[in-house]
Amino acid sequence: MQHTSNELESGLYMVTSPCLPGGSFVGRDVREDFSLRPKKVIVLPQGVQAPRWIVESLGKGRYRLKVGGAPTCEMNKELYAMLVEAQGEEWIVTHRDYHDACTVEKADGKSGWVIPKETPYTQIAVRPLQSQPSAPPKFADNELWKFIRIDRD
Repeated sequence: MQHTSNELESGLYMVTSPCLPGGSFVGRDVREDFSLRPKKVIVLPQGVQAPRWIVESLGKGRYRLKVGGAPTCEMNKELYAMLVEAQGEEWIVTHRDYHDACTVEKADGKSGWVIPKETPYTQIAVRPLQSQPSAPPKFADNELWKFIRIDRD
């Protein structure tokens, strides 16, 4: 669970979205090829074991997010895990109290993680978030993320 400031702490997590059916998580495909090419980050089918995400806090709401040990970054408006290029991208993870979930945005704040289709094997997109202009801002479920801590009780 998150502590009171709603900042994620560094640690191990499972990642899901309120738009996905229970037991569905996001991560790398268990059937990916063995090349060193970037690996897609996708919606996994229900029942597939949730991959471990490493959340590394850089302070001030900025993070490095790794899945399967590989840092994530945006390429061609889609989310990938990078096996060779060292550090990956900085992400801004913002807890949205109204939704009790988070948005994940690029460091420039211009785009964020979005699930384009709620079907298995759909790759996570990185594109502008479409929040409703309200106070607090409201986001669609496919733009929201739940980080579930798994390395402590």
